[in-house]
Amino acid sequence: MTMPPTGGSSHVRMLLGAYVLGALSAEEDRSVAEHLWHCEECGAEYLEMTETQSLLSLFSEADLLDGLDEEARPERRKTGLDDADLSD
Repeated sequence: MTMPPTGGSSHVRMLLGAYVLGALSAEEDRSVAEHLWHCEECGAEYLEMTETQSLLSLFSEADLLDGLDEEARPERRKTGLDDADLSD
């Protein structure tokens, strides 16, 4: 990923998700951290993302997917996929 320069009007929103997940290079990580130190707007978005990640970590994958099949079933019936095996 290419990191926009810090300061001025540049923001790091596109990198925040990867930053929260620890998926940036060391250089990108440092640049985002520096930007967050100075930018209240991006800092607020970062806090929201970390709170969301914390909440999602309370659930297992099965919890998050529970009921998804039932929600999708009417659409699957319309498309003829109701009897299809969609497992991995």
